[in-house]
Formats: sequence, structure tokens, C-alpha cells
Amino acid sequence: MELDSALPDGAEVVVVLGETSPFDLAENDIAELTERMAAADRGEVEPAQAVFARLLAAR
Repeated sequence: MELDSALPDGAEVVVVLGETSPFDLAENDIAELTERMAAADRGEVEPAQAVFARLLAAR
């Protein structure tokens, strides 16, 4: 994904790699990622357009 501008300092970004690319995470990071993915599966997400608008407004 490409943005027209840089993310503001302190912006939180979660990156999930494909299942074929192994990576190491601490147990608490895995738990947080698992919960965030479950929330997304339940539809508990902020629409991308709202996220981008908030990021652009913070510039």
C-alpha cells in the first residue's frame, strides 16, 4: 500500500506477513495480534477512509 504522504510520528502500524513467511514475536505480541485479527473478523474496525483522513489531518 502506498500513501501520498508519510505517516505522522508515533503512528501505530500492524503488518501481517503471509503464512509462508515465518517471523518471531513475543508471546504478548502474538496475543495482541491474534485479538486484533479476531476483532477485524468481527467487523470491529475503523474504515480505511476514516483512518487516512485522520492521518492526513494530523499532518
